[in-house]
Amino acid sequence: MPFLSPDALAILLPLGILFAALLLFGAGLVWARYRDRQIERQDREKLIQAILDQIEPWAGSRSSAWAWYKTHPISALGGQTAQQLVSKGRTHEVIAYLDHIRQGGYA
Repeated sequence: MPFLSPDALAILLPLGILFAALLLFGAGLVWARYRDRQIERQDREKLIQAILDQIEPWAGSRSSAWAWYKTHPISALGGQTAQQLVSKGRTHEVIAYLDHIRQGGYA
C-alpha cells in the first residue's frame, strides 16, 4: 500500500475539508428552500380556508363554497375566479372583497 508524501497530504487534507464544507453548505441551502416552500404552502392553505369560511354561510355548504371559489368570476377583481386570484398571489384582495360584501357592500 503506497503512502502519500507529507506534501501531498498537506494539499489533499484542506481540499477534502473544503469539499465537505461545500457539501454541507449546499445541503443546508436545499433544506432551507424546501422548508420555505412548505411554510408558503401551509400559509396559502390557511388563507384558502379563511376564504371558504367567509363564503360558506351564504353558499350553504362547504362544497358550494368550493364551487364558488373555483368557478365564479369576480368582476370587481378583473373577472377572475377566487382560485385564479389566489394562484397569482392576490389572496388578500379576495379576502378584502369578501369582507366588503359581508359588510353590505356591492359585488
